[in-house]
Amino acid sequence: MNIAKKLKVFLIEDAIKIRSVLIDILQQTGDIEVVGYAENEKDAVNQLRSKEWDVAIVDIGLREGNGLAVLAALKSDARTYGKRLVFTSNPSTALKARTLALGADAFFDKARDMDILIGHIQSMAH
Repeated sequence: MNIAKKLKVFLIEDAIKIRSVLIDILQQTGDIEVVGYAENEKDAVNQLRSKEWDVAIVDIGLREGNGLAVLAALKSDARTYGKRLVFTSNPSTALKARTLALGADAFFDKARDMDILIGHIQSMAH
């Protein structure tokens, strides 16, 4: 029996509606498993350091703390993590450059790129 490994996705998003939509869409296929989520910086860093995950979707603007600090914390660790995809409502060129410098693998605009983000993650699962 061949059991395919699911792509493990961790979500850092404080907006309940966006988080719910992402979880529902990502889990529609059998190839992706959402292994957890965090709404703030501290919880995100703690969970990302303790869970097994392949992809983290990182919102920059959080109620407590921010996604930049999450990226910086992961970059400072002496270990390898999964892919980090930034999903933000502030798609400035300067912010994109900063997130990529902090170890983000890709950058997506919440207003325009949800379908592109989903497609990117689904292609990683295949």
